[in-house]
Amino acid sequence: MSAIASVKTAGAISLALIANRMDSVHKTVGDAAIGVQTTFDPEGFQLPGVARWVDRSGGIAIGYPAITLSVRPPTKASRVYKVTAKVVLPTLEQTSASTATGIQPAPTKAYDCTGIVEFLLPERSALWERQRLLDTVMSLFMATITASDGSPTDSTGSPLRAAVESFDPPY
Repeated sequence: MSAIASVKTAGAISLALIANRMDSVHKTVGDAAIGVQTTFDPEGFQLPGVARWVDRSGGIAIGYPAITLSVRPPTKASRVYKVTAKVVLPTLEQTSASTATGIQPAPTKAYDCTGIVEFLLPERSALWERQRLLDTVMSLFMATITASDGSPTDSTGSPLRAAVESFDPPY
């Protein structure tokens, strides 16, 4: 079991993959040119077996971005491990001092943007199969950039980025 420690995310992660293959991602992410955008600190266990990390930098608890991760072992009915990672980015309502006293009301949550990644891994699967699956899923989140004469151009992209950013359906 891995230790529960801070999770650091980088905002420019897709730019870090310029002219790199997926198997060199781990080397590239540690590059000094790629800064940490957000640090999610461990908060403990939300439920038994569900670890939770939050970014407390915003200062308002109801608006903390959060990451949860769980690993469910196989059962008698289902001989697969279920690994679930979830990212929740809340947006707070805009408030104004509209009371007679001029005191601004407490913030409230408007909505959450949520991403969930779930892996179903048969207990018989080999390490290389699980690594291949992880690399393939990770590639959906990346864009491959090919540099030509010092002028990078986007050579391939994932339909996932357009679907999330502009609600563009695949066709």
